[in-house]
Amino acid sequence: MEHEAIGENRTRPTLTLLLTARRCPVECVFCDLWKHNHPGATPVGSIPHQIRGATASLTSPVGTWAIKLYNGGNFTDPLSIPPADWPEIAELCKPFERVIVENHATMCGERLLRFRDLLSPQLEVAVGLETSNPDVLARQQKQMTLDDFAGAAEFLQRNEIALRCFVMLQLPHANPKKCVDDAVQAVIHAAQAGAQFVAIIPTRSDTPAMQKLIATGEFVSPTLMQLETALHDSLSQIRTDDSGCVVTADTWDIEMVRHCPTCQDARIKNIQAMNSRQQSLPVSRCDRCGS
Repeated sequence: MEHEAIGENRTRPTLTLLLTARRCPVECVFCDLWKHNHPGATPVGSIPHQIRGATASLTSPVGTWAIKLYNGGNFTDPLSIPPADWPEIAELCKPFERVIVENHATMCGERLLRFRDLLSPQLEVAVGLETSNPDVLARQQKQMTLDDFAGAAEFLQRNEIALRCFVMLQLPHANPKKCVDDAVQAVIHAAQAGAQFVAIIPTRSDTPAMQKLIATGEFVSPTLMQLETALHDSLSQIRTDDSGCVVTADTWDIEMVRHCPTCQDARIKNIQAMNSRQQSLPVSRCDRCGS
């Protein structure tokens, strides 16, 4: 369980479930989530079984909580989350205030409405925007355009389904010197499309494909200072625009992000403070690395 920011100094208890399901058929260059899933179709009953196992030990009332059903792919992919399981999934999620699932922009359609209509809680859909640079996006094997994203955002807004977005810090084939500005522009793009929450995720390099891109110079891992700066600049812009969008930097395995050992702890603490306060705080200075 985590306390996820929902505004300035306001958080929501959130139970995040990383479900084992069918591997996502959209094989983005940068993605490593396939390592936690399997290539075959998810058996009927498997997903409810996983949810029951994760929620059985909860002792606190969850009426104000959110639950994330993350399957490393797309909720409306019937081979990943069998529609036959939806009624039971909805029943298991009934005590929560909000249900968050992830979906590809091109899969945000009528099937989502059928699942929404089974739910008592508010439905929120997480969509990977990744970047607002159309040329860089086209090189990620994501099988999505910015027009696809705009269509998904409009569909969700029209049907009163909340939107959250993932933005990547430093994608393959992008200019590493512009990664902070690119991430900030993507955050603004998502907020203007109606996203209520945007997470900035430093691109990881722990797959063979990413290691090859590093070897050819087509990918440079982002730094902790760049992540801190991207969050600072995004929050500054969002607060100026007064969009109400929450912006955070993803802290999953944050110790693995490329860093200077002298300023690592200070930067992580500053990122965590900005995440929770939703205020841009001065970026850490370091004499050793010159940042």
